[in-house]
Amino acid sequence: MDEIKLNFITKDCLALFKKIKGNATGNWGKMNGQQMVEHVAGFFYVSSGKIKFPLAIPREHLPKYKEFLFSDKEFRENTRAPLSIIGEEPCP
Repeated sequence: MDEIKLNFITKDCLALFKKIKGNATGNWGKMNGQQMVEHVAGFFYVSSGKIKFPLAIPREHLPKYKEFLFSDKEFRENTRAPLSIIGEEPCP
């Protein structure tokens, strides 16, 4: 990971989180500010192996998904996680 990305995760991202109000609304999607922060925190737990989910996509698709995740491409608005992982509605 390059230094710019590392600084974003360890410093800039935390500063941005502190500015988000719990009841803030996003530009798209259903989550409020509190839910967004908890959602991102969950990804840190998953990426560090503290939370594990069963594989939700066919194994043969993993290389393509991994390539996307390691690229600088942005997720499309309203990209949905598998329902088995996140459900239809955000957690309260």
